[in-house]
Amino acid sequence: MPALEVPLGFTRDAWIHYVHRGRRIIRTKSASNFELGDMLNEMTAARPRGEIGQLMALFSRQIRSSESSLTKYRYASKKWPPEMRRDDVPWNVHLVLAGKPDRFQLIREEPSDDLDPRDQGAWHSDQALRAVQAPPQAPATPVERIDTAKRLLRNTDEAATAITQLADRTEVLRQAIEDPGFRRAVRDASRDRAQRLEQAAEVPGPQARTGPGEPESGHPAPFIGPSVNYRDTPSSVLKILGQCASFCVSMQNTVVLAQEEMLTTEEEEAVLDSIKKVRAVCDWCEHVVTTGQADMDDELARLLGGEGNQL
Repeated sequence: MPALEVPLGFTRDAWIHYVHRGRRIIRTKSASNFELGDMLNEMTAARPRGEIGQLMALFSRQIRSSESSLTKYRYASKKWPPEMRRDDVPWNVHLVLAGKPDRFQLIREEPSDDLDPRDQGAWHSDQALRAVQAPPQAPATPVERIDTAKRLLRNTDEAATAITQLADRTEVLRQAIEDPGFRRAVRDASRDRAQRLEQAAEVPGPQARTGPGEPESGHPAPFIGPSVNYRDTPSSVLKILGQCASFCVSMQNTVVLAQEEMLTTEEEEAVLDSIKKVRAVCDWCEHVVTTGQADMDDELARLLGGEGNQL
């Protein structure tokens, strides 16, 4: 049984007194709604279906009420015979539950609160909405709050703005990227964006004039180095030059695609570790070319050696 919450500035007895008065008012209002609904059903019982709408419109004007309100009163009274109603449950709860086939049993099974010694329920609108799988007006659980936010942010632009603003909260972003599904979604979106940019760069259009050796806009700069006489240069040297050029161009293209990826800690460490190995091999190649000696120190051998640590 939930404990009664008493706000600051009130004694328990004083607060209970106000709550009981409020409940009496609600019961009076509920009783009047049912009374009006019963009368409307009595008025329309013998009328042809085609005349009921005109009769309801006329009656609503003459008693200075809205036709929609009278329609709800009539509907709720028809669904809830007097003997099945609960005078301690608000009328609007009866209205929400009116479409449930098991409404008569459901309304009597609600857990009690500590103001009701008869163990009768403390139904309210949000509980009724939850019972019919409808969103509550005041979401109380994480699932309900998230569902409410998703409903309010159906517009793509508004949802994107909300995510961007939430990214300012570092703790939110840090926790979100721990979820594999979120990381995968961000990577997929980044990859799609990169592909669109790449496709847009390939679309023919007005070309700006470029000077000698300058790359065209939107494309990585080619690998340019000192020229050699390919006829007289040994094949091993040409092979090194070709592999270096291929590596530089390939890495430029790959890094452009990966620059907007949201890497996990493990992925970032793996990339940095591979770059460290590449840098060590380049230093060793420079040593071989400049000294003519292919010796390798123990640290480099350890870095490059071992199963699973090959470049």
